[in-house]
Amino acid sequence: MDPSGSRNATPSEVEELLGRLRREFVDHFEEIGTEAGTRSLRLFDVWRQVSLRRIVDLAEDAESFFRDGRLVPGCTLTRSVVETVALHYTVWEKLTSHTETVDFRGAHTLLMSVVFGRRDKGDDWPNKSVNVLTAIDHLDKQFPGFRSEYDRLSEYLHPGLAGGYGIYVRTEGAGLRSYFGQNPSGLAMGPWGRTELERALLVAATFNDLLKEMRPRLVAMMKHDG
Repeated sequence: MDPSGSRNATPSEVEELLGRLRREFVDHFEEIGTEAGTRSLRLFDVWRQVSLRRIVDLAEDAESFFRDGRLVPGCTLTRSVVETVALHYTVWEKLTSHTETVDFRGAHTLLMSVVFGRRDKGDDWPNKSVNVLTAIDHLDKQFPGFRSEYDRLSEYLHPGLAGGYGIYVRTEGAGLRSYFGQNPSGLAMGPWGRTELERALLVAATFNDLLKEMRPRLVAMMKHDG
């Protein structure tokens, strides 16, 4: 499957990708030692597990809403999936650079930011989270169209045309006879949100595999630093 494709996603494809990600879940990690780099490696492992669970958690509910024909909550959750997947890509991209240059400190700082990052505490919080829009722009360079899809999904967060009038009312004729309900116009889920969910999950699965391949390189770099 091509992540840059435009075909409509089907429920079975979404479920297949969710199952692929769920198979990566682990229940716990054992205690770590005091060797150089072990805490950074634990940050990497924890971040991967947390990110996978966040993606699956959001995507499961998004797909459930799409099955019920509820575009606003489905697209809102899909937007969050895209944000998390974009961060997956950005971390892989930056770690690739850090391992090539044997930049242990840069890798550790990155992992601290994605695990403990916040932006609501001002300068009092030492670990600033990665900017989501920057991450999405990086993803868009690899898979063109993600930024425009993200912007379209963002419109469902606001009670304007996409997130209000276009979803909950159907009008007829010059006299604007109005019918209200849950998607009374019968908009299809694929072109209006489910396709973006499937694309995001496909990219998530792809870069999860690449991040698994990254781990031995991190181990080698940390041994070198130690």
